[in-house]
Amino acid sequence: MALSEKLNSPRLRAMKAVAGSLLSRVDPDRVDMFEPEVVRLLARAVDRLARLYFRMEVEGLDNVPRERCLIVGNHNAGITYLEPIGIGARWYLERGLQDTLHFLVHDAMVALPGLKQFLVRTGCVRASHKTADALLAQGKKVVVFPGGNLDAFRPYKDRYKIVFGGKKGFIRLALRHGVPIVPMVVAGGHETFFVLHDGQRLARLLGLKKLLRSETCAVFLGLPWGLGVGPIFHLPLPAKSTVRFLPPIPLDAYRPEDAEDSRVLEEIYQRVTERMQQAMDEIAARRKWPVFG
Repeated sequence: MALSEKLNSPRLRAMKAVAGSLLSRVDPDRVDMFEPEVVRLLARAVDRLARLYFRMEVEGLDNVPRERCLIVGNHNAGITYLEPIGIGARWYLERGLQDTLHFLVHDAMVALPGLKQFLVRTGCVRASHKTADALLAQGKKVVVFPGGNLDAFRPYKDRYKIVFGGKKGFIRLALRHGVPIVPMVVAGGHETFFVLHDGQRLARLLGLKKLLRSETCAVFLGLPWGLGVGPIFHLPLPAKSTVRFLPPIPLDAYRPEDAEDSRVLEEIYQRVTERMQQAMDEIAARRKWPVFG
């Protein structure tokens, strides 16, 4: 093949287009910046890496309805939470680029140059009521991790626990829009490092909730630090990852006004967390060794 033909090959043109998208300016508060060509070019490689490094297994994708819904998952691995990237790759390879998935992510993730462009172009948005409402109003699927930082840095001994800390904003969101809740349980990421203590008291003393929207200042063992302190990145160990999508929990019996009813919120909260904990216990029972699975 002549050099001019190679330079104008479809794959090279696609790579140039993707590079342009990843270098362009993005707004994490906009819900229309998903770039299918970025996903098309990267999904297979990302999925292969997730299968090799994390030995990722994804179960129950057929449980997710084709219509809009709110997917609710547990947060692992501190702020080095790579499993959602593998989940997204597997999703698009199996469900196609028309059925988009939009993750609500922490401010810090969409503030880092390079990472911000990658996340926004693959469908992520800044976590806020505004972005979530806009996506569901457009008929999209939204993924939220209600436990946030509290769940992300739960102690290693609690790695198989669902820790939402009583947060019920996701239920209000689902009720207002009349969409089902699809629980998603993720196990493995909390073995990529070892949280000794979540440091909630230290976080309060340092005012981290106001400064960084962080309720924890964890003390952990992990690479490359050895001993790490605070909501900082770590190099993840290759812990086996298992993801399970559970059957949807319909909210047809409720009205949008029930979003302000504390009794209803508690009832749904218990249904969601208990179902997720049951699934997590089943996955944990299959795992024999930390990291190795």
